[in-house]
Amino acid sequence: MRPISFATLFTRIAFALLASLAGCQSMQDMLGGAPKPTAHVIGASIRGLSLENIVVLFDVEVENPYAASLPLTDLGYSLASGGKKFLEGTLTPTGSIPARGKQVIQLPATVPFSSLYAALKGMKPGAIVAYTADFRIGVNVPVLGRIDVPLSKNGEFPVPAVPQVELSSLAIGKLSLDQIKASAKLQVKNTNQFPLDLTKLGVNIALGGQEVGGSKLTNPVTLSAGQATTIEMPLSFSPRAVGIGLVNLLRGNQIAYKVSGSIDANTRFGPLSLPFSHVGNTAVTR
Repeated sequence: MRPISFATLFTRIAFALLASLAGCQSMQDMLGGAPKPTAHVIGASIRGLSLENIVVLFDVEVENPYAASLPLTDLGYSLASGGKKFLEGTLTPTGSIPARGKQVIQLPATVPFSSLYAALKGMKPGAIVAYTADFRIGVNVPVLGRIDVPLSKNGEFPVPAVPQVELSSLAIGKLSLDQIKASAKLQVKNTNQFPLDLTKLGVNIALGGQEVGGSKLTNPVTLSAGQATTIEMPLSFSPRAVGIGLVNLLRGNQIAYKVSGSIDANTRFGPLSLPFSHVGNTAVTR
């Protein structure tokens, strides 16, 4: 058996003496002025962000004022916005808080956006959600047994929305039996309540049901909340490859299209990868 230190023995004896005292005052009352374990959130970071969910990692520091270590028994947490709870859970941690020391506990909370939409009626993709996170840390205190250390943290996180990507116009520069050259103007609109720094944009374009090419973003673009920008894309393809039917469609004033691809963007909440797909009709000019 490991020998018990004098400090630990003294703490246990002191608690035992207090427990044995007679009278109508409870031990909790007698220990009301004694130091208690404390905890606070020293960090909250986003470790995963997609169109389906978000992972928020909380760093919780627990301080033990006693001369004996405090084993962790359980961790409970809940997240709410505007008084409406949208996530709660419990964890069973291992280890203990060292005597008269501190320990940082990492608590990951995964928020499925489906449960968020169900709890917060009227909330739409692209919003920023202000939340309150409440924690309850259970520790095993000598003599007293299990006690809870409560704490709270306020913060915010995004619910990302896919930017709106449309083919606003198609200008035909050359239309012959050997080659078709055109200039496609894409309108990209940030539908989020936070800025997007576009670092990568890959686009595939189909006209009249036929794939005609694609392009990539050459220079980074910053879009503030709700802002739109126009990106010009050169197209060049062979009439033989797409067929005479598409060539005839391009002789008209309007054509059906599909744009699809993905956008990579940096945000103040972290990086995002956003796939998109849109179909519509656009004007054809010459």
